[in-house]
Amino acid sequence: MQLNAENIMPESTETKIAAKKLESSTEHAKKALDAATEATKAVGQTVKQHAQVAFETGKEHISAAAKDLGDAASATYEDVRGLAKTKADEYQSKAKAAWGDAASRAQTYQGETEDYIRQNPLKAVGIAVGIGFLLGVIFRR
Repeated sequence: MQLNAENIMPESTETKIAAKKLESSTEHAKKALDAATEATKAVGQTVKQHAQVAFETGKEHISAAAKDLGDAASATYEDVRGLAKTKADEYQSKAKAAWGDAASRAQTYQGETEDYIRQNPLKAVGIAVGIGFLLGVIFRR
């Protein structure tokens, strides 16, 4: 013989009511769980849709920001390029002027040296020999 609630206690009306209430409570709990599951799915779908909309909006803003940044960089590049070209032209002009001055001075010094050698040939030869001797001593070491 198995022991159960019926064997120990006779089933009374109150026990039957309690059993029905327990079954009803179980049914209500199952329905509440099903409703909560459905609510969770609905919230998940709503959040997913909202996240997709927010992502697309963010993506559009990032694209616009990247385009604006590119445009700003291009404008800055053009400004810097123009400034660099101006400076390059300025320095090229200065370099040409310096080259012209150096060439003019070199021709002047060459002319003066030739005149000095013509006027003082023995001195010039003596200076050349002395410089040659000093260079020879220096390079032998």
